[in-house]
Amino acid sequence: MLNNTERRILNIIRENKSISRIEIVERLKLSKPVVSVHIKKLIELGFVRENKENHTSKKFGRRRIGLSFVPDCMYVIGIDIGGTKLEGIIGDLDGNIVRSLKYSTRGITTQKELEGLLTKTVAKLKEKFLKNIIGIGIGVPGTVEPDLGVVKYMPAFGLRNVNLKVFLEDKFGLPVYIENDVTLDAYAESRIGTGRDYKNIFLVSIGTGIGSGIIIEKKIYRGSRGTAGEIGNIITDWSIDKKFFPLSFGPLEEWFSGASLEKKFSVLGIQDIKKGFELMEERKDVASIIKKGIEHIGVALSDIIYLLNPEVVIVKGGIGYNQYDRIMAYMLPVIKKIVFPEILEGVRFERGKIKEFGVAIGALFFVQKSILKI
Repeated sequence: MLNNTERRILNIIRENKSISRIEIVERLKLSKPVVSVHIKKLIELGFVRENKENHTSKKFGRRRIGLSFVPDCMYVIGIDIGGTKLEGIIGDLDGNIVRSLKYSTRGITTQKELEGLLTKTVAKLKEKFLKNIIGIGIGVPGTVEPDLGVVKYMPAFGLRNVNLKVFLEDKFGLPVYIENDVTLDAYAESRIGTGRDYKNIFLVSIGTGIGSGIIIEKKIYRGSRGTAGEIGNIITDWSIDKKFFPLSFGPLEEWFSGASLEKKFSVLGIQDIKKGFELMEERKDVASIIKKGIEHIGVALSDIIYLLNPEVVIVKGGIGYNQYDRIMAYMLPVIKKIVFPEILEGVRFERGKIKEFGVAIGALFFVQKSILKI
């Protein structure tokens, strides 16, 4: 749809609230006729508009017509398939949500049931929506071959080798892109969230399980087969972790995750994870479980910092987001003991910014990048 020069021009316009043609010429070192031709096309396609008020350039003095990006020229459907619920959105090219819905995924055990729920979700989102939808992005809780759109394994539903891409493209006639859910959450944070000002990001999501997303030089990193970031399977104490094999749940997840804490707390008569954290100051047995689990997370993240040298480690997920302060209070001292100061001083730790629909918003940007390259 857009050539490389048009994408460069569009990205410059997008980064500025209002910018003149002559400023674009100067920044990109292109000729005035070339810039004019490409801007004309971008206006015709709806990506750019001329502002009603003239734009005053501080550098060039004269008042000139300003150009602005038009995020609502196109829309994308983003879907987050979770182990307990599905979230679907329609959003514009800036990630602004104009329609959303949620459905329960509890009880889904077959591919047909999952396909039925996805069909219902997309149909409902598209219902009476007359504006231009360019594609569908889906985040799944499992390993993916992104180029093929094949979900290799979704533990939450016990499903393997599910090709959602072909099914949905045949059903709705729109291009479909599939990616791991935490990877998309990290991508959303890199575009409009906590990671917006960083190029190299590691996001750890602590919820029912533990997952991660890796962004290197502002791009999603998947590894050779799309499975990079499976931090829940990291070994932090082989003398104990070896008993978890063959795996039914990741070793790190056995130490500290929603599923693990639920089991450990229930033995102590505590039925709510939030309540368990609140009891830390009163009960040594509860505090011991939480602190030991956080220590293992700290060991795993220390290894990640040595390996990837991220600018920022973002903590998210139901537990990670809501218990961020408690987790960091015990985790940072562990990391400081392990990671050399000269390496750790360049790493920031922050809570994720996007509290709701993070994966679906990431799916939206993923589709946009895949189709439009912007």
